[in-house]
Amino acid sequence: MPIRQPRPAFAFVAIAVSLLIVSAPAFAQGTVAGGQAGVTTVESASSFDSTLARLERAAVAKGLTVALKLDHAAAAKRAGLPLRPATLLIAGNPAAGTPLMQADPTIGVELPLRFLVWQGEDGRTRVSYDPIKAIASRHKISGKDELLTRMTNAIESIVADATK
Repeated sequence: MPIRQPRPAFAFVAIAVSLLIVSAPAFAQGTVAGGQAGVTTVESASSFDSTLARLERAAVAKGLTVALKLDHAAAAKRAGLPLRPATLLIAGNPAAGTPLMQADPTIGVELPLRFLVWQGEDGRTRVSYDPIKAIASRHKISGKDELLTRMTNAIESIVADATK
């Protein structure tokens, strides 16, 4: 009897993300009260492919290293499921992330940073990310306000460059 190969873990991640994207109205609500809770979503003026390429270039230009680019739609297709374009870009900078992990190692669950480029039912492309101050707040990190402000400015700049 042939040995069956296990499915790659990312296929299961793709299914979970597809559920999030299918419920896009809730997913795309953005932040609440000062950007501290929830996912921030910015609509792009460009196509999906252009937005993704710009995001990657902007992240690298700001000193981030791209750790992973995961094409959820391709994974969903391999699983036999339809999914509009959706790619997760994971990128970070150890000089910024390490001090946060020194304050609380559990923040490593959410680092490096994650940016999701996705296409809505309306055909428009969006970039979604979790604000770093919200991430730090969940892990009860304090005393890193200057670093978090610099990181916030860099993240917002990267997303603005990607979505123009």
